[in-house]
Amino acid sequence: MLARMAESLFWLARYLERADDTARILEVHLHHELEYGPKTPPETFLTTLGMHFPAETPTTPLELVNLLGKNREHPNSIAAAIAAARRNANGLREILPSEVYEAINVAERMLVPSAESSRGSSISAFFRYGKLAHERVATIVGIINESMPRDEGWNFLELGKFLERVDMTARLLRLRFTITATNADWVTTLRLCSAFESYLRAYHGVVNPSSILEFLLLDRQFPRSVHFGLLSAESCLAGISGGPARTTVPNPVQQLVERARTELTFRSTADISSNIEAVLENLSLTTTLASQAISERYFAATDFGAWHRRGFSGAGLI
Repeated sequence: MLARMAESLFWLARYLERADDTARILEVHLHHELEYGPKTPPETFLTTLGMHFPAETPTTPLELVNLLGKNREHPNSIAAAIAAARRNANGLREILPSEVYEAINVAERMLVPSAESSRGSSISAFFRYGKLAHERVATIVGIINESMPRDEGWNFLELGKFLERVDMTARLLRLRFTITATNADWVTTLRLCSAFESYLRAYHGVVNPSSILEFLLLDRQFPRSVHFGLLSAESCLAGISGGPARTTVPNPVQQLVERARTELTFRSTADISSNIEAVLENLSLTTTLASQAISERYFAATDFGAWHRRGFSGAGLI
């Protein structure tokens, strides 16, 4: 496969996942703000997630969702991610099924507004917009799953999706730990990760933060957990490289992903909980380094689209 096409497939999947997960993160934040009143300044929200700061930092929840929802100029917004996915799809017309391309075009028309209508009018309008983003991305992913052959291109798509999902789940959990969350907040987090019913079945209806953290980080069967994402990324990398020979050391990308996954696997839940800030920061760092390594190994040396990063430690934001 041409490096250009592989790169476009990788980033197409990442941008679709980013649009969906940005909506999830914003919804978790807004549910808490609406329930308990403004607790987390928008600047803290942006800092925690390592997002790009605009020239004029938002000061209210409505300004925040306008910035990260329909604002095409902000690189971390839902609209910007959908527009970027569409640009990558343009270079893949010869290998993308026509149904996938059509679904991406529909998503762009529905989710990327004109400059004149780029600002939402209310928080409730954003929730409708976020629901639409979930539905359109799910439609595209569903058509991809039903129509794409499981070849090298598929592995690049899945690799991009799962690396982005690991990063965004880590960001979501980092946001949750910036506030004193109640059990109701954690239930909201599960619901917005499409995890509530799966969690209840796995833990027999008992809701507590430690178990929810364990489920979202370590569950081996739930497709949005960090462990599942890292294991899936490993499988994609093995498919792309042909799998390591019996005595061959894994390539640098595989080493990064496998190390992150094994560090989670062999740590107890109590150990992870007591060092959660460092664990989540390392997961985000792993996805950034993996993206760099993938670009160097498989693609031309280009900007890999990482978000602006800020430090995060047990003492708080730095």
